[in-house]
Amino acid sequence: MWFFAVGQGDAVLVETPGGKHVLIDGGPDRTVLTKVGQTLPPWKRRLDALVLTHPDADHVTGLAAVLERYAVDVVYESGRRGGSGADRFLAEWDVRRESVRAGDTFELDGVRFDVLWPDYDPRAFASGNAASVVLRLTFGETSILLTGDIEKAEERALAAALPPTDVLKIAHHGSATSSDPAFLDAAQPAFAVVQAGEGNAFGHPVPLVVDRLRQRGIRLWRTDADGDVVLRAAGGEPILEARPLPF
Repeated sequence: MWFFAVGQGDAVLVETPGGKHVLIDGGPDRTVLTKVGQTLPPWKRRLDALVLTHPDADHVTGLAAVLERYAVDVVYESGRRGGSGADRFLAEWDVRRESVRAGDTFELDGVRFDVLWPDYDPRAFASGNAASVVLRLTFGETSILLTGDIEKAEERALAAALPPTDVLKIAHHGSATSSDPAFLDAAQPAFAVVQAGEGNAFGHPVPLVVDRLRQRGIRLWRTDADGDVVLRAAGGEPILEARPLPF
């Protein structure tokens, strides 16, 4: 799994043991296209799935460039609509789209993708962040939690039944709106990853969140400081390392 450094935005690429690829979000610009091209085999021009956690520009904009270059089997999304142009370019490329809710699941080569959120109609949420698709990936004994931009209320709702996880993608780029102490205590990650842009105007990740992770002994990786972060797992303890790609 690659946590791409795409500036102030999210983009995560999952590669299964059988060589299938799932891209989760696309960042704020075309940078993700270069990153994907550097990690996929040069002959591959198809992604097995895209997941759009929510249609904010810093998560969806780069997907337009990806769809220009790669065929995509299916796009999983919450069904929440936004003003970032996601509906327009997805319609242009006639991509199959499936709305997902808590309890849905799909599996590729033994990698299981469980949808934990949203748990009801995403149109009823006050914000697109609150309706983000939250995924828990498991492969053998390895577990990874990807949280989109959910905020404290959603984290607290999840915490009640959340199993421990090895790796947590910190919600909302390390904003103070997320990383609730009760949620972190329920998730119990050994590692955390923040995707944020170097020198971003929001100060992400904020010191409060960094301190909460440090107090719990959670090893933090940051794309603003470490560049691209790669996670490897064979079904046991995951290995994370900073491996900045050339571009």
